[in-house]
Amino acid sequence: MAQYRFTLFVTDVFAIIIGIVIAYQVRFGDGTATRHYGLYATALMLGWVIALQSAGGYDIRHLATGPTEARLVIRASAVTASVLAIYCYATKTEVARGFVIVAMPVGACLLLLGRTVTRRVVNRRRKAGEWVHRILAVGTSDSVLHLLEVTERATGAGLHIVGACVEDAPPGAKLAGTVPVLGGVREAAATAQRVDADVVAVTGSGLGPVSVRELGWQLEGTGRGLVIAPALTEIAGPRVHVSPVEGLPLVWLEQPQLGRLPRVIKRSLDLVGGLILLAFATPILLLVALAIKIDSRGPVFYRQLRLGTRGTEFMLLKLRTMNVGADQQRAMELSEQDGGGVLFKMRRDPRVTRVGRLIRQFSIDELPQLLHVISGRMSLVGPRPLAAIDSTYTGSARRRLLVRPGLTGLWQVSGRSDLSWDDAVRLDLYYVENWSLGLDLSIIARTILTVLRRKGAY
Repeated sequence: MAQYRFTLFVTDVFAIIIGIVIAYQVRFGDGTATRHYGLYATALMLGWVIALQSAGGYDIRHLATGPTEARLVIRASAVTASVLAIYCYATKTEVARGFVIVAMPVGACLLLLGRTVTRRVVNRRRKAGEWVHRILAVGTSDSVLHLLEVTERATGAGLHIVGACVEDAPPGAKLAGTVPVLGGVREAAATAQRVDADVVAVTGSGLGPVSVRELGWQLEGTGRGLVIAPALTEIAGPRVHVSPVEGLPLVWLEQPQLGRLPRVIKRSLDLVGGLILLAFATPILLLVALAIKIDSRGPVFYRQLRLGTRGTEFMLLKLRTMNVGADQQRAMELSEQDGGGVLFKMRRDPRVTRVGRLIRQFSIDELPQLLHVISGRMSLVGPRPLAAIDSTYTGSARRRLLVRPGLTGLWQVSGRSDLSWDDAVRLDLYYVENWSLGLDLSIIARTILTVLRRKGAY
């Protein structure tokens, strides 16, 4: 990880320097700058790096963690700009506004780009078993299995469970056939040293508060980290707050943001964004509609009954991508589908037309649903509306109907049709429980990249 930190530091410095050089050329391309701008540029670079360090940009917990890392970079950039503005105002230092206006956003974008490229390299190394944390899980068999499930989903996090210390399984047993039980919970510190684990993760209720504190003492000076994995799963950080009372850290969990004001904000974003997108999409829709009519017989649009908010049914509009009568062939194809559960999906569905296969790659067939967004039936972001014939939701899966269905959603930007039904429901529930305006904007930005990459589209 020290090598990764150094690589990241060098990448950040180069990104900031390039951003400053671009800003200098834009503002002073005619050579009218004073000699002081070399000093200003150096101070800006050093201040920016210090802000990144102070925000936790080089903290081992945040490295290669995607959205969290991006938030830290944006926060550090905002702090740098604020400090620069205050300094110039307090000292009456004259720095060209054009230079600052270009340097800050360009530098921030280059920082995000550099870290994205670095993160992808790290993720490849981690998937190959390199640059990973060796985790010793301590708790109960069930809690260790849950932690294993999470770490296997998030391969980019670099967490590899090498063993477990539990009391409800004998030493030598294997949990899920891969994680060996190495001893009891009281032997965790010695076991971590024996298997060279660099992190000890206490899961569930395997240890009491006194035992956890003693385990922390035993790990002091060993260079091994101690992580507490609580039973709060699929809950985003903004909803979780720690409040110590007499030395006891109480974890407070806020209610989901489904109140009136957040709904008004979300509806305003849908209305404005839907109108703008529809204006840009109209010429594309006209061209594609013509191609559909030329390619195959049948109507341009396809209509299907879907479930909306709280289970209300509505007729969803899409561009037709299949041959007429494809619904009647559906039962014949079910045994050959590539997905499981409610999601019906085939990589090479014979019912899809030539034009349909092309427009599915870029999700152009979904654009008519902007009309539903504007009318209030749907939202720009939310769980995808599934066919009413498939939507026999029970238990927790029914909670996804609390919000308007979306044109795009969290599972669309996390794998689309490559995901299983269980993963799709899990991501949709995460969205419902942790909605925020920032999450919506993040999903919209990620949707653009996902569509361009065409991953999981078929």
